[in-house]
Amino acid sequence: MKLETFEVDVTSKEAKALLKQLEALGIIRVRPKKARSLAEVIKDIQTRAAKLTPITEEEIMAEVKAARKQRSHAASRKPQARR
Repeated sequence: MKLETFEVDVTSKEAKALLKQLEALGIIRVRPKKARSLAEVIKDIQTRAAKLTPITEEEIMAEVKAARKQRSHAASRKPQARR
């Protein structure tokens, strides 16, 4: 028999009680989800960042200019408040 793993959000005490009963019968196995520590998250981010190609200064400036242009156009499209 192939095992499947599910992540379940328990929304009520009754649902949690049902899961406990199923676990007591040996039908399912319930494990609390492990919370990752901040150090693990930082290590994961650093590992992913190391795999990326470095961005050039020209690419950064192009993104900044595009964001500024988009922001200035968005401001001009706002309806004017009546005074």
